[in-house]
Amino acid sequence: MKSSLLSGFILLIMAALAGCGTDAGSRFAARDTTVEYYRVFDIKTDAAREAVASAATEGLNRNVKEASIATPAAEATDLPGHFKMADPTSAAPGTAVDKSPSCEGAAWTAKAAPQVRGGDNMNMVACLFPYKNGYHLDMYAVFTKSEGGWLSWPRRVGGMMLGTPEKFTETTMLDIVRTIRANTKAQVSLVEAKPNLPGTPWLDGGDAPLAAAGQVSKP
Repeated sequence: MKSSLLSGFILLIMAALAGCGTDAGSRFAARDTTVEYYRVFDIKTDAAREAVASAATEGLNRNVKEASIATPAAEATDLPGHFKMADPTSAAPGTAVDKSPSCEGAAWTAKAAPQVRGGDNMNMVACLFPYKNGYHLDMYAVFTKSEGGWLSWPRRVGGMMLGTPEKFTETTMLDIVRTIRANTKAQVSLVEAKPNLPGTPWLDGGDAPLAAAGQVSKP
């Protein structure tokens, strides 16, 4: 009996080692991956512009403790505005390209670089564009994260226990739009999303924040 158990254990070890040997290049190769999030919501409300901007700031503050907020004068247009991504060719040779979008024409803007476990160089931008039928809320986030390598499993376990940068990003964006909806009684619909946003999570839970389900950025 002991001999058969030992033989089985040895076979399991040999199979695991064989798997590592055949796929060692991809299994243990560490790499940095750039992740981008993009969300556009349509918001229809009769609330004053100041109330909408205040709600957006409140929603952002549920997760991001340090952000640059601005409320520039902006005229409502016939069609909703849209943020513009930076042109990579506009940067001088040898300089880093700023991929953050610009919020020209927005009535409320927020920019932040939260420090989040599992994600490096995170940048978030949100723009609230007024138009004759309401607002468009454009949100963008980009960060890098490490994948693969010998720390792949510890990193995965840490993500399950402490949260991931993806979860933090999704939570932050949803908290902004949910707070606007709750505070201004707005009708909210999703216009565009990358990656895909299944269901209608911005309608869930009334005005309860999502922050409890994610991780808050480090102070």
